[in-house]
Amino acid sequence: MKRPYIIFAAFLLLGGCAQVVAPTGGPKDITAPKVMGYSPENKSIQFHAKKIDITFDEYIQLKDLSKQFIISPPLKHLPVPIIKGKVLEIPLTKDTLLDNTTYTFNFGNAVCDLHEGNPIKNFQYVFSTGNYVDSLSVHGRAVDAFSHEPEKSAFVLMYADLDDSTPFKKYPSYCGQTDDNGNYKIDNIQPGTYRIIAISKASGDYFYHPSSEDIGFKNSMLSLTKNDTADFFLFTEVPPKLEFLKAKAAGKGEIMIVFNKPADSITIRPLNIDTTIHPIIYHQYSSSGDSLTYWTNYPNLDSLRFIVSRNTRVLDTAIVYNIPGHTNKTASAKKKNSTPEKPPSMQINLNVAEKTAYDYHLPFSIKFPQPVINYAISKIKLIQRKDSIALKFIATSLPYGMLALPKKDLISDSIYCLSILPGAFTNLFGYTNDTIIVHFPIQEQSFYGTLKLNVSFSKKAHYLVQLLNSGGGVYKQDTVNGSNSIFYDGLPPALYGIRVIEDANNNGKWDIGNFMKNIEPEKVFYYPDKLNIRSNWDVVQDWKVN
Repeated sequence: MKRPYIIFAAFLLLGGCAQVVAPTGGPKDITAPKVMGYSPENKSIQFHAKKIDITFDEYIQLKDLSKQFIISPPLKHLPVPIIKGKVLEIPLTKDTLLDNTTYTFNFGNAVCDLHEGNPIKNFQYVFSTGNYVDSLSVHGRAVDAFSHEPEKSAFVLMYADLDDSTPFKKYPSYCGQTDDNGNYKIDNIQPGTYRIIAISKASGDYFYHPSSEDIGFKNSMLSLTKNDTADFFLFTEVPPKLEFLKAKAAGKGEIMIVFNKPADSITIRPLNIDTTIHPIIYHQYSSSGDSLTYWTNYPNLDSLRFIVSRNTRVLDTAIVYNIPGHTNKTASAKKKNSTPEKPPSMQINLNVAEKTAYDYHLPFSIKFPQPVINYAISKIKLIQRKDSIALKFIATSLPYGMLALPKKDLISDSIYCLSILPGAFTNLFGYTNDTIIVHFPIQEQSFYGTLKLNVSFSKKAHYLVQLLNSGGGVYKQDTVNGSNSIFYDGLPPALYGIRVIEDANNNGKWDIGNFMKNIEPEKVFYYPDKLNIRSNWDVVQDWKVN
């Protein structure tokens, strides 16, 4: 009868030599803190306290408080919450609370437990200085007006004062903030008529700063008698006054000049070069129009001082130093190097590459890093075996590039050779190209797919229909005046997007709005899914644009 006890005692003795393992501590805490009490009570009326105490069931911490903590209506001095163990204390000593007003303290997800960081989601504390707590709400979403990407941490502001200038100089009556998905909700609003806008949180001071912040607005007032919705499409207003921002050297004889908004009719008048030499000068505007490149072949140019004007109005005077390509040498250096140096070769960029299948739907694109002043198209040849194929040249993009179209169809069972002989092009510095020879096949016709897009609209207007490549760039654009069918032939297999712009003023581009003129940006629509175009496959897609 004693044998089992002896075995058990031996087991305990042997176990004493084993490694001691600490206890695992149990499952991970995933529970957010819980409120145990408020002082004064949440949703109190006739509130006149100088501080608020909120007690939790565990120790807490505050995360990203500066990004998430927002009070509606806003106070001039944002209170600084203090953590005292399990108590969150909010002092209210720096502001005088408005009479008969409901205040909502939105903490977002800032209140978390101390150890695991589990947040109380959308935590709020509400009180009223009047006899009741207002209960209406407005919710919605704010996105970029063109890309439809969500506007994160944007302010949504409501004003009982309906004057146009109010957002520039007065605090809002109520405010909210968007989350990472662009969604917002403003609670505890009093019935009434409001102007409502959304602005990007650039300055964070509740005032709208044109051109430096994005804005979205409704062109009609919001009459609030029940819970409502309001969505916003934000854009950056164009500054009213054109300003010269900066200039910098970008290459030999190349200066980049930047403005605060798209510009035209710009004149650059150099001040430190001898214009009797008659240098060659070109201006090239960027695609966005807010910068231009100034080209000049003035010899030995290491700096340039110039006046920037638009029409007859002088914008500024600027100077750029250390322009690359300065070749002036000392007398001793010239004596040591008596043999003239060969000028650099001019670079050419082509859209065809050696031994790479070419898309026969496209023209040959020839682009130049610097402006070209002379060209000889007789030195450009397209050869199939031993036969030359005539090319049609389109020079509308000169002096920065040109297109070449074969005058007969290219076939896929042959190798072609595009040849550009020396001296075919000469740029403004006198540099010419070296020999360029590219051998390439033609992509099989079965490699491509097609898309028939049947697009319909609720109203007749001018629309830009854009087929987007996988990177979001415009692959092809068509203009329609209402419901239509568009056929895309020869599409390389890929995922494509579709965007529609309601071109209200029929100028062929998307236009932003103007807050003071109550003009919203032109509407942009995106087909909700990507279209998968596969080789040798025909896709038909209907889209009713709303």
